[in-house]
Amino acid sequence: MAAGHPTTTETIVAVDGPAAAGKTTTSRVLMAIFGLRYLESGRIYRIIAAEALRRNLPPDDIAAIEALCEELLSETGPNTALASPRHTPDSLRSPAVTGLVPGVARIPGVRTHATALIRQWAADQAAPCIIEGRDIGTAVFPAAPVKFYLNATPEVRAERRVGQESGLSYPAVLQDILRRDYQDTTRASAPLIPARDAIEIDTTDLTIQQVIHRMATAYRARRGKDKPIRPARASDAELGNRGAVG
Repeated sequence: MAAGHPTTTETIVAVDGPAAAGKTTTSRVLMAIFGLRYLESGRIYRIIAAEALRRNLPPDDIAAIEALCEELLSETGPNTALASPRHTPDSLRSPAVTGLVPGVARIPGVRTHATALIRQWAADQAAPCIIEGRDIGTAVFPAAPVKFYLNATPEVRAERRVGQESGLSYPAVLQDILRRDYQDTTRASAPLIPARDAIEIDTTDLTIQQVIHRMATAYRARRGKDKPIRPARASDAELGNRGAVG
């Protein structure tokens, strides 16, 4: 941990769950409400996948991809690696990168490096952090005092994803979500499961206002925060989710 900063574990809000359950939407709103630093941990795996593609590394060459992780960590600090201008949001969400991410994320050595990167990033922050992912509350920060696990039916999550991104086919998106769910929950290293002490929220039939209220109330209770909860209405339009969690 970086000297001079508070113990990282005590300042972490972990938000886990499958794709399109509402992690990004809710994490960004809580970030704004409580002045938290925010990290989408999945960006790390997308950067590794993008670099593997750029260097033409075969996805089944585990040794080469683990060596790539070593290189990325040794040549850059966590903040530099996560903010590299080479990796734009569009490039990291390309079909090729998206298709490679689950395979990369299943490699134990990759997860070990990613975990180290996330922990170092959090230690370098001078404020409490909210970190979203699939194993933040179980493997990365198992002692975090505030943990959420968001979920929704695959069908609703597919509808949200189609509504957020134009040109997507609902059947294809649903199939991709089911495939990713299987890969995430069955991998040997840090599978997607709720932490024992996580607050589980099924967002299937909830609006963003309802989910944010539950999460903010729980955060205040567990962290002893007396900061008033601002309504999330403004974020609905900003995030383009029309009041539904996405």
